[in-house]
Amino acid sequence: MLKLRIYILVFLLIFGLLPLSLAVLINLPLVLDRTALFYQRAYLQNLRADFRDLDQHLASRHELIRFLAKLPEPGLLLGAHGDLEQIDIARARYTTWINQILSDQRDVIQILFTDAQGQARFWLVRDARTQEWRPLPQPVQLSNHHFIEATIRAQAGGVMVSPIRLDPRRGRDDPRQFMTLDLASPLGSERNHSKTGAVVLTIDVGGLAQSYPHTLWVNQEGRYLRPGEPVEAQPNAFRVFPGLESIFAEGKLALWKGEGGRQMLWVPMFMTEDGSPLWVGRIVDPSPLDAFRNELMLRVLSIIALLFMAVMVLARWIAARVEQFGHELLGGVRRILSEGQPLQFSWSGPRELQELGEQLTTLAATHAEHLQAVRAHTHELEQSNRYKSQFLANVSHELRTPLNSILLLSKMLSAEGSGLSPAQRRQAQVIHEAGRDLCDMIDNILDISRIEAGQLALNIEPVELCPLLEDLIELFSPQLADKPVELILRLDPNLPDLIETDRDKLRQILKNFLSNAIKFTERGEVRLEASLFPGMPKPLVLSVIDTGIGIPRDKQEIIFEAFRQADGSTRRRYGGTGLGLAISRELANLLGGVIEVESTPGTGSCFALWLPLVPSASASALPSTAMPPGNDQAPEPLDSDGTCLPLALASERDAPWALVIERDVKTLVTLTSALSQAGMGVQTAADFDEASETLREEGQGCALVLAAAQLLPEQPAAAIQHLPLVLLVEAEDNRQISVMGMWVLSKPIDPIALELLLGQVWQRLGNRRKSIPERGTDES
Repeated sequence: MLKLRIYILVFLLIFGLLPLSLAVLINLPLVLDRTALFYQRAYLQNLRADFRDLDQHLASRHELIRFLAKLPEPGLLLGAHGDLEQIDIARARYTTWINQILSDQRDVIQILFTDAQGQARFWLVRDARTQEWRPLPQPVQLSNHHFIEATIRAQAGGVMVSPIRLDPRRGRDDPRQFMTLDLASPLGSERNHSKTGAVVLTIDVGGLAQSYPHTLWVNQEGRYLRPGEPVEAQPNAFRVFPGLESIFAEGKLALWKGEGGRQMLWVPMFMTEDGSPLWVGRIVDPSPLDAFRNELMLRVLSIIALLFMAVMVLARWIAARVEQFGHELLGGVRRILSEGQPLQFSWSGPRELQELGEQLTTLAATHAEHLQAVRAHTHELEQSNRYKSQFLANVSHELRTPLNSILLLSKMLSAEGSGLSPAQRRQAQVIHEAGRDLCDMIDNILDISRIEAGQLALNIEPVELCPLLEDLIELFSPQLADKPVELILRLDPNLPDLIETDRDKLRQILKNFLSNAIKFTERGEVRLEASLFPGMPKPLVLSVIDTGIGIPRDKQEIIFEAFRQADGSTRRRYGGTGLGLAISRELANLLGGVIEVESTPGTGSCFALWLPLVPSASASALPSTAMPPGNDQAPEPLDSDGTCLPLALASERDAPWALVIERDVKTLVTLTSALSQAGMGVQTAADFDEASETLREEGQGCALVLAAAQLLPEQPAAAIQHLPLVLLVEAEDNRQISVMGMWVLSKPIDPIALELLLGQVWQRLGNRRKSIPERGTDES
């Protein structure tokens, strides 16, 4: 029941927790990514808020330059008219005025006035030491000429902003000149749209940038920009921040992540004169985000753990309920099947469960009635069989007494000195031969009766094999004097000198083989062979091979049934009762062996007896090994001298597999383990419909079918009919079903009996001949 609990737990986990777990796995990374994105956007907003002050400061400078563009005496400052003395007085007065109104505007470092052609006419520069404005012989920094021309062409009152200008050379002497930008506005009247020149303010951006703490300024090449310090020759930012170069190449806002959880937000904030962006970087503190992520993961895992515990408790409760129900159901079914008791199933609960209990109760009663009827019928069959055997034995015994007198008198009358004429002696000889045939038939009937009654005893003793075979050749050689048939003995040099068996029973089997071969062979040869296959369960094979009329494939099984031959014409032409092979198979079974036949009509036959060198103690108790009709296994491979090889030795590629039709789990486990250890693959089915489907899909290589007797239909499917079949029966049904001519195996499975049966199956499947001419037909 532990497995049941595991199954229920897995089921609930799959259909209960699995969707939740998948939802968490799918959505949690998305939630974390979105949270990280919001966090990064918050940092970006803070960064932009800081630089918004810079934008507002520059906007205030727009108003300043518009104010300066509306000077009352622009002509005197530009020197367009008036004498030099007046111009100097006006410029001195303007310088004093600028020192008054721009004394605290430290970021404005230069004021430049140009004429309408863009030529510098007047300029003031803030002294870096005294912070006072004064004119110089030459301006410190001249604006871009194109920028001045664009300003002059602009609308009056407009303001032009230049890109940031980086000048590391001037910055070494004056840090204010390291990073600057220009604001320009045209000079002139807004009414008549006359343009007299332009005024340009130079702003120290580098000085403004120093007011933003924890902020890095880096150009596109990865060099740090620090006012007052020389520009680095190497792109140190790319070395300090691995992967930053690829971020700069994309030219978009990005978050850089480094080792130890370091993070930095990089923004392309300004554009320089050379057209490349100026990047601003600020450190991002990931600790709040990490704390949120850890808290979220902890809560999610806690919820999943609680749900898992709830599923475990629920699975245990459901398993306990199912276990109780299963015990009642399995116990009741077991008693119904084994004891035939009509049980009462009274279950409370859902309506379907109550209906199931009622149907099982009805089924139990019906089964008990049928089982009682079957047992009574079986008893009648056994009694009838005993009467038949007793009748045959009595009749045969009563016939033997007058028959012996007939044989003796006919032999005396056919002798030379009997005083009868030659024609009369010939008639007496015919009577003697007919009586001898009748006597042989009576002996066969007695043997069959003894075998069926289980009264045929074995006399196991050491037997010299080679002399026995040579005696048989000498015995049958005179019968071939009038036929163009050669009788040959072929012995394996590795044969043992002695084997443990019943000499008389072995001799009777081989005599039947030889008698049939000689009877049905008109020309060619009859060959008696003995071979040894070490390592096999039944290593000794004794074969009789002929070049006779052969046996059709569909008749190769019925010839082993009592009083049966291949067809009626065979009996009329060649004679015989059809008991010889039936007796031979039963005797082979008693000796622990098995008989194989391989034949082709018009070519010949091969009858092979496979025997152990020492029979097992339970050999005489083995069930009948008559194969089910219709078995048409293909001939198996041969070795170099034409001897049939077993499947396991012929080709590992074609290793056979077995189909087990059983519902009892214990029996399935036992059979699967044993078959796997024997080198056979295993397929299972719950009924014959499923078995038929399995054979249709994977029938290639199926060598054996083991089926529970209660699952056997009246007419199995054709795919199963053509395969060796082993019936799995309860112990009390063994005797009943064994008369059906199939392999039978009792339950519970006995490993020794299973091993012996597999040995017979292995011989049946793997040891046939096809290198010799195929031979034989119906046997007597």
